[in-house]
Amino acid sequence: MKNILRNIAIASVVATGLAVTSCEDMMTVDTGDKVYQNAQDTLYSYLGIMRAMQDVAERQVILGEIRGDLVSSSNYTTDTLFAISNFDNPQDQSCSMLNVSDYYNVINNCNFYIQYADTSAVRANNPDPYMMNEYAQVKAIRAWAYLQLVKNYRAVPFITEPISDPAATKNFDYSANLVTKDNLVDRLVEDGLAKYVDQPYPQYGNPSNPTSQRWGIWETGDVRVSSRLCFIPIRVVLGDLYLLRGGAGDYERAARYYYDFFRTDDAPPMADQYVTDTIRAGKVVPESNIGGWGNWAASYEYNVTTNEVISLIPSASNAAFGKILTRVADIYGYTPSPQQFNLTNNDNDAVDVRGSISVTPTYKRQYGPSNAYMDIVNQQTYIDYKKNNNGTYSPLFRANEDARYYFSIGETSDDEGEAYPLCSKAAKGYSFYYTIPTYRRSLIWLRLAEAINRAGHPEFAFAILKDGLNGFTIPTIRDDNKKYKITTITGTDQDGDYYTKLNTRDSILVYVAVEGDTPNDASPRYLYEEGVFVPYPGYINSDIWQWEMVDYRGIRYYDSNQPLYYVTDTLKLQNFNSFLDFSEAVWNGTYGIHAKGSGGIMLITNGIDTYSKTTISGHFDNGYYDYGTLLEKYGVDPSNATKNDTINAVENIIVDELALETAFEGNRFTDLVRIAEHKNASGYDGTEWLARKIANRGTKAAVDNTPAIEGFNDEIYSKLKNTNNWYFELPKVNAK
Repeated sequence: MKNILRNIAIASVVATGLAVTSCEDMMTVDTGDKVYQNAQDTLYSYLGIMRAMQDVAERQVILGEIRGDLVSSSNYTTDTLFAISNFDNPQDQSCSMLNVSDYYNVINNCNFYIQYADTSAVRANNPDPYMMNEYAQVKAIRAWAYLQLVKNYRAVPFITEPISDPAATKNFDYSANLVTKDNLVDRLVEDGLAKYVDQPYPQYGNPSNPTSQRWGIWETGDVRVSSRLCFIPIRVVLGDLYLLRGGAGDYERAARYYYDFFRTDDAPPMADQYVTDTIRAGKVVPESNIGGWGNWAASYEYNVTTNEVISLIPSASNAAFGKILTRVADIYGYTPSPQQFNLTNNDNDAVDVRGSISVTPTYKRQYGPSNAYMDIVNQQTYIDYKKNNNGTYSPLFRANEDARYYFSIGETSDDEGEAYPLCSKAAKGYSFYYTIPTYRRSLIWLRLAEAINRAGHPEFAFAILKDGLNGFTIPTIRDDNKKYKITTITGTDQDGDYYTKLNTRDSILVYVAVEGDTPNDASPRYLYEEGVFVPYPGYINSDIWQWEMVDYRGIRYYDSNQPLYYVTDTLKLQNFNSFLDFSEAVWNGTYGIHAKGSGGIMLITNGIDTYSKTTISGHFDNGYYDYGTLLEKYGVDPSNATKNDTINAVENIIVDELALETAFEGNRFTDLVRIAEHKNASGYDGTEWLARKIANRGTKAAVDNTPAIEGFNDEIYSKLKNTNNWYFELPKVNAK
């Protein structure tokens, strides 16, 4: 397709719906003037959008980490990056990391696609519009780009119309049509984003090909990346948007979108490949086999059971195949060396251009792991389990370690032999990884934990960290620490069956009914609430039970003090609370996020069935990763803590888990900002919390006779007490 390339300065759509207007220096666009009429045209445009995404991929990682608490600058840090990590509030375009125009380049390319693609086109003998799958993905990419803009700039112009007229730079009112975290999700939902949550992903390959290949291939010049990995899940973006806003009902909405992603998005809750790699980190095989982003992408192909990476932006090995993304590896201490070569035929004629990138570790890195990150790692406990001759396992405790450290940290030495740790997820040893992940399963799980916790269910949130949530590991739910024992039968139901009155709570009568002639038979029991009988999905074999109320939704029953099943009113689950139902088989492969770093073997018995999996688990680590113990560590007495205090403490536990699981991947600073704002909204001083956490990036506690390091930065602390310094400034525009 013929392109007429234009460099256009563009910005915003006037809020009143008049002619498109823009501001100078807002963005530069590389786009065509072709009206898209067929699949080939729109495919070319979609690939163009992905190339535009490459322009923002690395800055997402770099800006998200160097402003956080997990990395520290060095003597080799450039002045421009140091200014950013020191919160000196540099201006747009003062360095390549701060060209907001690149985000709007993505958005405007999306707008052109959305405006002109023929979404009604159908093929012969198939009435389904075949462009809708790709169209939905373009909507997802545009939403993701706006999400990143709002997280980094707080308030930005919202544009949904394509702009190609340089005259639109005149008479711009920069205050018009801004979106923030408080209205962005509404604008995107109004634009129709939520309608496409069930839209299948585009398939550029042959649908009859194996699962890993049917989506087609993104050719980097060295490795081949499945195009499926280049798609962004709409449910996850919507979850992020609601979690970012954090208003009334938003945590429940966010939790529901994350939950439904795992249930319906062709993405089982946990990736076997990541578990296998984590076992390697536990010294089962040599550490040299441990990789980073490349391993999590399962060698860049896509398989629904092995990929930890859900979505990514690909790099290229040489300019002939697109943008070469080596800057993340470079600032973390891996000097890249791109190479290009020709493939020849038997006559020595060049038939293809190929390339590769190798990296060399160097202590002259601009940013390395901070003392604060090492402190979090050193506070963990790793457990090896030795298999005994009788088939049982004995724990071998290994203090001050988390297995994921080996995913995250490499090492090199200077000329005098002094060791330097390197942030190594983007490269490991001499290997370069050709992708920048945007979403991983474990990250989505931690976002789900954050949402569930803020929705009022800290025990469920903690269970995601410790043992995972499935039909056999539902956590014990406490409601005001009240427990009730049922020992009498108080009547019969309308069919003559026995029922037991459990409790009266705020005029809500809760009963347990026994379907049978006697109260001691082993028939299914029922939850009776507000005139409705809801069958249990299990059986009870005892005539004395211990019950707990569960936030008006249901009860959990015990047999000989062994929890068997969690029962929830299915009618109430039709609202937002169905994200607490983990009884379906799809969840049976889940295990704790923290457990992957703590070691162990999972063996779960529910009284009827036994589910076992030889994986990493903290299931036995009750003394070191226990709910009550950790609440106390974070300053909360579990015996008398308020619900709000408990939620705040569990949120802090999640923050540390985010550090262990997602360090150096680009999420840290915006995660801290989001959580600080949630703390502010719930009555805690989130501003103080964030300022102190980042100002403490140079501090580390004493470990193994190593003295503590006092590295509190008063200057950064003072700057971050002003929330304006949490965000970058947009370009200055002089309206005429």
